[in-house]
Amino acid sequence: MRWAGFCLVAVIVTATQATPAGAKTHKDAKVSPALLALAEAKPRNDFAVIVRASSKLNNGHHAERAAGAVQRAHGKVGRGLSIVGGASALLTGAEILELANDPDVAFVSLDEVVTATFDPLDGAALASSPGTLEVGAPAVWRQLGVTGKGVGVAILDSGIAPHPDLAGRIVAAVDFTSGATGGALVPPADPGGHGTHVAGLVAGDGTASRGAYAGVAPGANLIDVRVIGASGSTNVSTLIAGMQWVLAHRADYNIRVVNLSAGGPATTSYRDDPLATAAEVLVFAGITVVVSAGNEGPHERTITSPATDPYVITVGGIDDSGTATTADDALASWSSRGVTPIDGLAKPDVVAPGRKVVSLRSPGSTLDQELPDRLVAGLDPLVPAYFRLSGTSMAAPIVTGVVALMLEGSPTLTPAQVKARLKGTATALPFGSPETTGSGMVSAVAAVGASDQSASAAAEPVSAGFASEMYPLVYGQPLVWRDLTLNGGVDSNGVAWSDVSWSTLVWDAITWQNLNWGSFKWSAVNWQDIAWEDIAWEGITWEDVAWELVPLKDKDKGRKGHRGGKVLD
Repeated sequence: MRWAGFCLVAVIVTATQATPAGAKTHKDAKVSPALLALAEAKPRNDFAVIVRASSKLNNGHHAERAAGAVQRAHGKVGRGLSIVGGASALLTGAEILELANDPDVAFVSLDEVVTATFDPLDGAALASSPGTLEVGAPAVWRQLGVTGKGVGVAILDSGIAPHPDLAGRIVAAVDFTSGATGGALVPPADPGGHGTHVAGLVAGDGTASRGAYAGVAPGANLIDVRVIGASGSTNVSTLIAGMQWVLAHRADYNIRVVNLSAGGPATTSYRDDPLATAAEVLVFAGITVVVSAGNEGPHERTITSPATDPYVITVGGIDDSGTATTADDALASWSSRGVTPIDGLAKPDVVAPGRKVVSLRSPGSTLDQELPDRLVAGLDPLVPAYFRLSGTSMAAPIVTGVVALMLEGSPTLTPAQVKARLKGTATALPFGSPETTGSGMVSAVAAVGASDQSASAAAEPVSAGFASEMYPLVYGQPLVWRDLTLNGGVDSNGVAWSDVSWSTLVWDAITWQNLNWGSFKWSAVNWQDIAWEDIAWEGITWEDVAWELVPLKDKDKGRKGHRGGKVLD
């Protein structure tokens, strides 16, 4: 089963019948449209979901209240997801409709399948990648003496196999793919092969190739957070559990940046997306989150979740034509385009080389067995140490490596400052647009050498889940408003923004939108309050969920190895 697109995906069913004006109920607004259509059409089927608790009490314990609501609806509680104020669960369609009436429930969404997207089958001749050279990483090592040393980079992926190019720098490995509560510390390993390739692009030092295939930040430390199975797919709740672990252990391993080279369909606004909420928590906790844009191009509005979130750094992919100069570059046909499908936000933020990139091999992995033509020899031609892949999954870790270089050079940079500097120093390209190439090609030399540490407030509001979780944690800190003219100069109660205090504040979307979230003293927040696993699994077997196959396209029928799903080309 190929990772690129031969994974089973949850069918997103959209109701085709017209809804009478005014027929939408409060209950309906609490369930994502895709899930609501499924629940109403198939009330007896089981669905894996994520339940976010209401913030009406503003007293924390959201995950416990979400679990209680699931139990009252006779569903099965899965994993506690405190980082998004909720829990995963398994319920029938009828139980979901009942759950939506519970006042403790704020929002229910599908716990969708997420795939590590990469390697579009473009049929071009194999070629070595000059991506590390093109972004200028070697010049940073030589001129500035910066290699990412001491910076912890969490790779949320299929694992990281031991490799000479990473020796001594995989400082922790944890596995969430077994379904157990919490992540078990495990030896480094990668049954899929994807995570090892990604890790090498971030921090490989080229030992097995005499430096030829070094990554961007060869001094950085790696934290292996295994959240993707050998087949290349996972669930949203598993990704969130991994992100929750990163939050809890960020100080243990100096985790300053997270790479997520995976994405799922954006079926709802980022404001209601639990993956976006988890990403925002990491960002405001001081961790830069870098996400691949997706490989759904050349169609517009194809950015995947959580790359749709305005607070993460979303990376598109370029075809570098096998050279280290941008003069012959072109936008890779498969790189996902903006604007974001639901919210209409400009994405990606930046681009990096992503076509036929050489990085580390995980011997015996799924990719290793299915794509033997992608092997690349290092110093020992009889035991190839490298592998060639394509996709925005490869472009993202190149940018992650640049972020690690930046953070060694300027350790006090916040995620907002990192993003602003990356975009502000990117190399403008003679092709593309803000919806295809963002601010341009990331430049390690310019980004690391810059001294600017400013960052304007994000133009978009935070997600509802993030605001709900943060309320008790930032309560009492000074309120700073972004725009004193918003909503006619008053909040939802008609109180002038300058007169709003915590005692008169109405905690709703208008307030969240107008708050300058960057003004809070985040170092004073006790992040451990939302970084624990407080609900145990109750024996849910996710394979029993009634996932449906996307119908095969005629051109894909009979293709070797194809077992359903979409083939990227």
